[in-house]
Amino acid sequence: MGEKIKTAIEIAMEKAARIGELSPEEKEKIENKEKLKPIMAEFYKGKLSPNDLWQRLKGSKLSLLVETQLNLINSLRLENPQAELQKRKKGILALETLKKDQNTSMIELNLNLIEDLQRRAKEEKERAYNNLKANIEKNPQARMREVKQGQATIVMRLSADEAAKQSPQWKQFLLEHERRYSQEFAKIVEKLKVELK
Repeated sequence: MGEKIKTAIEIAMEKAARIGELSPEEKEKIENKEKLKPIMAEFYKGKLSPNDLWQRLKGSKLSLLVETQLNLINSLRLENPQAELQKRKKGILALETLKKDQNTSMIELNLNLIEDLQRRAKEEKERAYNNLKANIEKNPQARMREVKQGQATIVMRLSADEAAKQSPQWKQFLLEHERRYSQEFAKIVEKLKVELK
């Protein structure tokens, strides 16, 4: 029981001893990830603002700044609430200002594309749902569902909302919508990562 818990750096160093020496870049990357863990945990919990993040990392090496930006980019989701997306965007852009060679305009352009994509996806989803619901409201038969209860079959009348959410058309729309927008989102994120170098 006297063994201490090993850090990620110690584990990586032991692994390196087994498979050969880590390059200086690999060592730096491992060290950066370890330094970032507590900082990013505070940021994601809302204890650090983008400005606080900027203050903490001011004067850091380029590799740590890029690693932090990658961490923020990897946390982006199409479903992020607008406030969370804005917070990450501000953090990524704030860190870019700490670099000697900045690429702020291209990074901001791609972040704006993500915001636009998120808005379009939400609007399209709402429009499709409202159209489906309106069609169901016009057709009372579309709101009837047979439900088996033991040996008996009961016919239930659903609300337009319930019928829309349970409809095969809505489920198919959601699958296609998710696939299409996820692909577009992934392309923008990859472009964004390229701009960090």
